[in-house]
Parts: sequence; C-alpha cells; structure tokens
Amino acid sequence: MRGTLCVALLLAVACHRGAANDPPFNVNAFITTTANVALSDVDLGDQAIRKARRPETKELGAAVMNEQRALLAALAPLAQRRNVALPSMLEDRRAALHQNLSILPGQVFDRAWALAMLQDYDALLAALRDASQSNDGDVRAFSTRMRPTLLARRKAVNDLLGSLGGSPF
Repeated sequence: MRGTLCVALLLAVACHRGAANDPPFNVNAFITTTANVALSDVDLGDQAIRKARRPETKELGAAVMNEQRALLAALAPLAQRRNVALPSMLEDRRAALHQNLSILPGQVFDRAWALAMLQDYDALLAALRDASQSNDGDVRAFSTRMRPTLLARRKAVNDLLGSLGGSPF
C-alpha cells in the first residue's frame, strides 16, 4: 500500500514538473508563423497553377491559394488587435523552397510541390492544435473555424501525393 502511494506521488510530481517546463503559448508568435506559412502557400499555389504537369495539381494549387488567402484574411483582425505586423515578403528559407521548386521539371515538380504542401499543412495543423489550448478566446475560435478546412485540404494533398507515387522518404 505504501509503495503504491509513493509511486503515485512520484508520478504526480513528474507529470507536474513536465507541465511546468512547457513554455506558455505565444499568441504573437503563432500569428506571425501562421501568416508566414499562409503567405508562402499562396505563392506555392500560384506556382502550381503555372508550372504543374497534372491538372489535379493545378486545381489543388488554385484551391490552396484561395484557402490560404482566406486564412490570411481571417488572421488579419487577430494580428491587428495585438499590433502584430503580418509579413509582406517570404522568409528566406521559404523563398529558397520556391526557387528550388521552380527548377524542377514536370511530374517531379508535382510530387515535390505536394510533399512541401503536406509538410506545411502538418505544421499549420500542429499550430492550430496548440492554439486550441490557448487562454485567448479569439485564437481558440480562429483555430476551431480553420481546422476543418485545413484537415480536408491536407487529405486532398496527401491523396495527390499518393497518386504521384508517395513521399520519396
């Protein structure tokens, strides 16, 4: 009995210690990071419309571009209320990704584009998951509103990637 009590107490202390070490959710960082990904994906969608080989990739590129524009529009009031400037230019690493994709030919482009989009959607969905646990009601509402659309688009991108042969990794 005493051993069980000690184990339960140690477990409670260990769980509490892990929670105390977790950094608090940073709303401003969430807004900036989400906006950077969305801005990049607007450009990637446009790139797919112009460069993709398969019609499915072009169509998905158009849908991504429109969806990410809507995400940016929904994010703008959150940023404005918190005096967070939304980015107007791509981050260097995102600009490099766009440049690297631009040199790929045909179906190789389609596959690399789909893989890049899948990674972006995974990052966005992880950020929205964290945002849904925020103390900020506006951010939680934003997360709840955007999550279903992003989940559906992630599935579409994953299906496209599968039809192209899947991830090379």
